[in-house]
Order: sequence, then structure tokens, then C-alpha cells
Amino acid sequence: MSLFSKYLKGWQFRANRPTLEPGSEIDVFVAETNGTSGRAYIGDTELIVNGAGPETVEKQVRVRVTDFDETTATGQGDLLEVVGESSYSG
Repeated sequence: MSLFSKYLKGWQFRANRPTLEPGSEIDVFVAETNGTSGRAYIGDTELIVNGAGPETVEKQVRVRVTDFDETTATGQGDLLEVVGESSYSG
């Protein structure tokens, strides 16, 4: 194994369109809301967060993924709880 191979062993690139598994729970930041649901972006993947009202904008929330379409990189999930504040709110 070359020194270069040893150096890069275990490295991987992050996808700009990550896939989400229905039933999984993830933490995301809510970017915007229409009053009853919000939108979160993970790279180029868009997640509609049901139950995310205006009070969740720019907050970190835990979401249970309910549906995901890998072709369009869009999905839906249900808000479970607010878990944190934005690092730039303030």
C-alpha cells in the first residue's frame, strides 16, 4: 500500500444529495415555514417538516422521516422536538 493510499484510507466524500430512510430520525435546521410546515435543506435534498411552525425557523429540530423520493431528493417528515438554537441567531 502506498503512502498516499494509507493517507486516504477511510476517507469518503459527502453527497450533496443525501438519501433519507423512512423511519429514521435526523436533526436539521428549519429554513422557512408556511405556518404549519417547514422546509429544511440537507445539501440539495429538501425535507418538508410537518408541524414546524414559525417558532421553529432557524432552530435545530429532530424529525422522523416519513417519505423520501431519491429521484427528486425530496421528502417529508414529522417534527418530534426542538433540540437547539441556530449558531447565528441572536
